Amino acid sequence: KMRRKIKIKRIENATNRQVTFTKRRGGLLKKAHDLSVLCDAEVAVIIFSSKGKLFQFASPSMQGILEKYMSCQDDSKVPDWMSNCSDDHDCNKLIQHIERLQHLQRNMIGDDLETLSLKDLTNLEQLLDQGIGRIRAKKVELLFEQLEDLNDKVTEAGETAKANSNLLSKLVADHTSRASRSGHSSPFGEYTRSDNHELLQANESSLQLWVEASNPSIQNQIPKRSVINEDLNRSPIWT
Repeated sequence: KMRRKIKIKRIENATNRQVTFTKRRGGLLKKAHDLSVLCDAEVAVIIFSSKGKLFQFASPSMQGILEKYMSCQDDSKVPDWMSNCSDDHDCNKLIQHIERLQHLQRNMIGDDLETLSLKDLTNLEQLLDQGIGRIRAKKVELLFEQLEDLNDKVTEAGETAKANSNLLSKLVADHTSRASRSGHSSPFGEYTRSDNHELLQANESSLQLWVEASNPSIQNQIPKRSVINEDLNRSPIWT
């Protein structure tokens, strides 16, 4: 299936424009990261959204790359706006803003905390707590999805084992009834309740081993062997 070619022009719908910006920004930053890793290149990307929000990526560092860029001797490779503002206040403000963002990034992983005041540390703690809360909520959501999927599989396996057990009991009852009516011994010979116990215990053990291998935390949801034996003892077939 051929992809429809998108005409490159400004997206009028604000929502669609924001979605496209988010997707393409992520793709651009990922490609910049891949380029820096695969080719051992120094890469810097600076993006400002339509609302003025800054997004950036740099490897190894934004400040080092900007300084290297500013000191480039080949003026033909330097854009006019950069050449004109090499000593301009705006360029210094941009570099300072980038440095503050990098400092905040280090603070969020617990580095360079010496310069922070008590209020700054409190605000940083609240920011991290909110992020951890969202991470934990997402983790719990994924765990519940996995648990529901596993429960469905366990239920299906339990129903299959129960159906097999019911079928076996019905077959034994039918053959025993026909043998009694004909006055002959059971076609199963010395087939006794203990034999049936062994078959059902084998089915139950297989199910239990499968559940333990899948997820040990839900093995208590599977009926124990003693419960199956009690059900078997109460069956009218063997009385």
